[in-house]
Amino acid sequence: MRSLNPACKFISLLAVTLLLAGLRNPWWNLAAFSASMLLLLLSGVRMRTLLLYLIPVALAAAGMFFTGYRFTADGSMPVRSDAFLQGSSNLLNGITQLSRVLAYAGLGYLFALTTDRVFMVRSFQKQLHLPQVFAYGLLAAWGIFPHMALEYRRTRAAFKARGIRVFPISPALLAPLLVKSVRWSEELSIAMESKGFSSDAERTESTPVHVHAKDAAFTAFCCIILPVTAMLLR
Repeated sequence: MRSLNPACKFISLLAVTLLLAGLRNPWWNLAAFSASMLLLLLSGVRMRTLLLYLIPVALAAAGMFFTGYRFTADGSMPVRSDAFLQGSSNLLNGITQLSRVLAYAGLGYLFALTTDRVFMVRSFQKQLHLPQVFAYGLLAAWGIFPHMALEYRRTRAAFKARGIRVFPISPALLAPLLVKSVRWSEELSIAMESKGFSSDAERTESTPVHVHAKDAAFTAFCCIILPVTAMLLR
């Protein structure tokens, strides 16, 4: 998954998400979640890291289950004949809501944890024709984030050295950070303009981003084969 073209991966997973939104069978959602977890593990994501990410997802899924179980329109929900789903429509509705949370979270993690952000921006710029000004802006913003975190820690340490206690989101901490962020942005903008970065200029690429056969196959599976299969099995 890490070697797939991010633009193709984004379109494919978005197509799967929209497909699941139109299906009421929770088995499809659970299958998508299981496939996402398997692909994440095969992509080198550590089990411990994955479990930590799934803690808030599990809480949200539990909340959606009890919400769906408690608030169901009587008679409006068809009851499937599957052995696992036999019973009232409340149970089916709760399981459906729970499975959707898991499926959407799994697909989101599959994209976020297996995609390099720089590779993603370059792919979006090449395959999805993202304007250069937005691409450079995103890359510049990601480059500033580490400096912002370091400055935040320095400001907290300065207050602590003077014996002043402040909250983590206190304006006394955020105001200097905001001022320095604006200054960094202006300096970066001037530096980029002085080096010839322009939104209108045509540029060559040292490492071009291409769509390979595996990218096309993955996109075809998610956008064509999977929806057709789901429609036939409904």
